[in-house]
Amino acid sequence: ICPIRSRNEPAPRPPRTMAPSTGPDVTYIWRNLSRRKVRTGLSVLGVAASVAGIVALVSVAQGLRKSLNSYMEASGASLTVFAEDAGDLAFSRVRFADIEALEAMPGVEAVARANFALNMKPRMGAGRRKVPFVLCFGRLPGERTMERYAALLRSGRLPETRDEVLVGSFVADRLELDVDDRVPLFAKPYLGIEEYRVAGTYDSEIPWENGGIVVHAEVLAQYLNQPDSYPLVFLYTAPEDRDPVRDRIAEELPHLIAMAAGEFVDRLEAPTEMLDDFLVLFTLIALVVGVLGVLNTMMMSVSERTREIGMLRALGWGRGLVLRAILTEGILLSCLGGAVGLGLGVAGTEVLLRAWPEAFLVAEYRPSTFGMGALVAVGAGFLAALYPAWRAANLRPVEALRYE
Repeated sequence: ICPIRSRNEPAPRPPRTMAPSTGPDVTYIWRNLSRRKVRTGLSVLGVAASVAGIVALVSVAQGLRKSLNSYMEASGASLTVFAEDAGDLAFSRVRFADIEALEAMPGVEAVARANFALNMKPRMGAGRRKVPFVLCFGRLPGERTMERYAALLRSGRLPETRDEVLVGSFVADRLELDVDDRVPLFAKPYLGIEEYRVAGTYDSEIPWENGGIVVHAEVLAQYLNQPDSYPLVFLYTAPEDRDPVRDRIAEELPHLIAMAAGEFVDRLEAPTEMLDDFLVLFTLIALVVGVLGVLNTMMMSVSERTREIGMLRALGWGRGLVLRAILTEGILLSCLGGAVGLGLGVAGTEVLLRAWPEAFLVAEYRPSTFGMGALVAVGAGFLAALYPAWRAANLRPVEALRYE
């Protein structure tokens, strides 16, 4: 006997796991994700870790590039000159004859020579106070690149002789160095100098510059075995003379290239291309990791809800609605992970910068970085949900209802 329902009695509600026959809504999709909280949470964390890694690496890479350009711009030079065929500054050679030609060019007010070195085995400090490496900046007394440090002095004065150095704040604090202290910098003497006297200490806004020591450029040239050249030369001109001087260098010294200080990093093809390739590779790996995590969750979710999907099909859902529901679910899952990952990326980067000052890292957070992280999250969710959605959409209602 069929029960008789009065006219005023409300119709029975569909099961809580069902969505209206018009299609999926956010409540229905969220209810499906919250059924298996641990599994959903692990998938969210997987996507979050991938996005956080992208945000951290890209932000540090962008910060490094910006700090290098800022370092060059801080010199106040109109142009930086180096060898045209040098993909890396370490291989650049600007000969003494070239420097004399640059000094004699009309419009050039001053020239400053510079060299750089990474001393991996400095003979300074011991035990916990030992520094793992020291950045050496070669400068000549009286030139503008040396005079720049006058505004950064924390104590003492600028070096005046070959055996005097200017020590960055990080190195000075770590080794407890002060003015007039003597330090053995290199493994062997150069130009007959065994120890170097600290003429002063400086504090820069660029973190990695504080991990360096300003050395006489002639001493560093001997250390680098480059006694007849400098890798980099700074030119100072009036603003209206900059472009004519650059054109003259291109015409008279075609083996050299001159460019504005703020464009310097863009010209270093080898290291920047290597960094870009690494970031692309890491992004692809992060995308694959995110896809696999969401794919596993969505496949298990579709398998567990086979009968429910069959009932939805029987109630009038077409394949397109089922496809849209599963795709939306996968994308929502990844977006949750992406949102968490963006926050973790910033927080993790800041913790790293403070916990590891010896790395001299600096980060710059750009909207494009967060856009890249969000795009990876959405892409991972879409790609991961494609196959489970296709499989769910092609389930036959009769067979799905019989599924145990």
